[in-house]
Amino acid sequence: MPRLCGLKAISHVWSHYERIEEGDDGWWKVRCSHCHLVLCYNAQQTGTKSLMRHVERCLERNLVKPIRIE
Repeated sequence: MPRLCGLKAISHVWSHYERIEEGDDGWWKVRCSHCHLVLCYNAQQTGTKSLMRHVERCLERNLVKPIRIE
């Protein structure tokens, strides 16, 4: 269940990502905790759905072929 922060809910998907840096244009670079892929995210223009889809696919791939984490 998402936590409430003020009036907005915080998605559980953030437990699978690390925020790296925010650009001047409001876009964040985030790194997947499982495969270390860097993705771009902007809360004002996109939701967390694409981040959720990536985690789902990433976890499915890990079950079939484990990723070596260095």
